[in-house]
Amino acid sequence: TRQIGPVGLIALGQYFVITSAHIDLSLGYASTLWAIVLGVMWGTGWGIGAGLLVVIVGSTLFGATSGTLVAKLKLPAFIVTLGGLFIARGLGGLVIPRQQIFLIDDFFAWVGGQQYFGFYAVFIIMCVAYALAWIAFNRTAIGGYILGIGNNEENTRLAGVNTDVVKIGVFAFAGLCAGLAGIVIAPKMGFVQPGIDGNVLVLDAIAAIVIGGANINGGRGTVVGTFLGVLFIGVLNNSMSLLNIENVWQLVYKGVVILAALVINWLLWESRNNES
Repeated sequence: TRQIGPVGLIALGQYFVITSAHIDLSLGYASTLWAIVLGVMWGTGWGIGAGLLVVIVGSTLFGATSGTLVAKLKLPAFIVTLGGLFIARGLGGLVIPRQQIFLIDDFFAWVGGQQYFGFYAVFIIMCVAYALAWIAFNRTAIGGYILGIGNNEENTRLAGVNTDVVKIGVFAFAGLCAGLAGIVIAPKMGFVQPGIDGNVLVLDAIAAIVIGGANINGGRGTVVGTFLGVLFIGVLNNSMSLLNIENVWQLVYKGVVILAALVINWLLWESRNNES
């Protein structure tokens, strides 16, 4: 439950983006950037409170900037967020003043090691985020707007929805989720340093979303399905590690699982369409 926290939070933000028929490639490195920012602010004496505020506000604005470029300038999300990936990766190496900062504080100890009823605090934080996202997606108009944009943006716009605002909000939320992932990554590692690899996080997140039944082209998916996909990826990764499977074979097996999930989802969707 401690390991899947960062992937789960990134997957939550990515789910909203993918359901709206876009993708955000920057979330993995953005999360490691905010982990470094939090560690540096604590290490230079600013304190945890100021660090958390900067991470939450900065990550939301980072995502909103990508969303604005996609919504207002009609730029492809793939290219915009690819640029964001390189920016986040570069800034991660610029903001840290030395090679490594060890994180020794009550807050980091609580997030990284505290357990309640056998579950780590990071997992509980993730579950609370999913619960709030589920309420927003299923009990307000937000979910309908996002699904509508994912299925047919023009029809959704003609129905009176401000699609630009929704898209900016979706990317801003994804950025916030990356910031939250960064907050839980730092205590999990116990230190921050330049060059932390964030690609594996975003790839696992996308895999979890696909396994959870979402359509990679947008317009279909559930928050609960994504949550279950995250659990599946976490168990898969942990099982392969416990079985001492080599890293290269772990990638192969994970790729096979993702392809199988895609094929099964496509067959089920085609079957439902034929029945209807």
